Amino acid sequence: MKSPLGLNAELPVGDMISEAISLLWQKRADVLRMFLPAVIILALIDSAGEYLVPPEVLSGQLLFILVSVVLSVLFATAAHRFTLLPREQWHKNALHMWKREEFSYLLRALQIGITAAVIFFVVMTALMFVLGQELAPLAAVAGALPALYFWGRLSITLPEVALGRKTSLSRAWKMSEGNGSRMVLVVIILPLIFTAPFLLLYLLDNPLLNYVAAFGSYITTLISLVMLSLSYRFMLSFYDTEANGSADTIGAESNLPASEQSDDYDSDDQHKQNDQNNRPGSGGFDA
Repeated sequence: MKSPLGLNAELPVGDMISEAISLLWQKRADVLRMFLPAVIILALIDSAGEYLVPPEVLSGQLLFILVSVVLSVLFATAAHRFTLLPREQWHKNALHMWKREEFSYLLRALQIGITAAVIFFVVMTALMFVLGQELAPLAAVAGALPALYFWGRLSITLPEVALGRKTSLSRAWKMSEGNGSRMVLVVIILPLIFTAPFLLLYLLDNPLLNYVAAFGSYITTLISLVMLSLSYRFMLSFYDTEANGSADTIGAESNLPASEQSDDYDSDDQHKQNDQNNRPGSGGFDA
């Protein structure tokens, strides 16, 4: 995929990481106010569920899972809006009222998850039929690869859903064209790497360490959500001419200091300015 100027739209994953961390650090006062209460509560729910409700009581376990999912969706949509919208359009707290955007976000996440699961089982079953049961692990790995690829590419417009904009899976597929492996890095591999040290704490089976593990996991999840939002903003500017105007609004007016915003774009230079503003480090945030 190329921009209107013919520039390659290769997602710079390394810049997305550094820019996400830089944004969260620069806005740390807002981050603490908006997200710290949510992280504390979510970590408590995740870590306390197995101790407060016996594993054999499925209804109690399901209740904890349901509450965690609902609050996690609120957390995710707040993170996307924090990254992409001006301050006056942020939620005051990540645990805000459930609205249409949150419902749409949950449905889209389920769509992506079901699509990836179907691809996994179809490929794995077909390979097991050809190779035999003894090579089931190899078939599972082979099935996971395309499933993760689809999962990564289709996730690019999740931030768009969080903003309440119309979108579709086909739009996500087209927007992420040429960046499939990079989206797998942003959506799946890097979040797992960030979270891995905290997940290892669960092996110690200690209530306090379990809480620390859950708390740290949600911190890394916030970084991952910001990375996804920045990736969406970057690729939106390369999608089509109409999207360029939208990306300019998202990228140039969201978290830029007022002194760095410019209102004197000439119509003849609009596409060129859009491409420059949406490169990591040149528009939206100061790394």
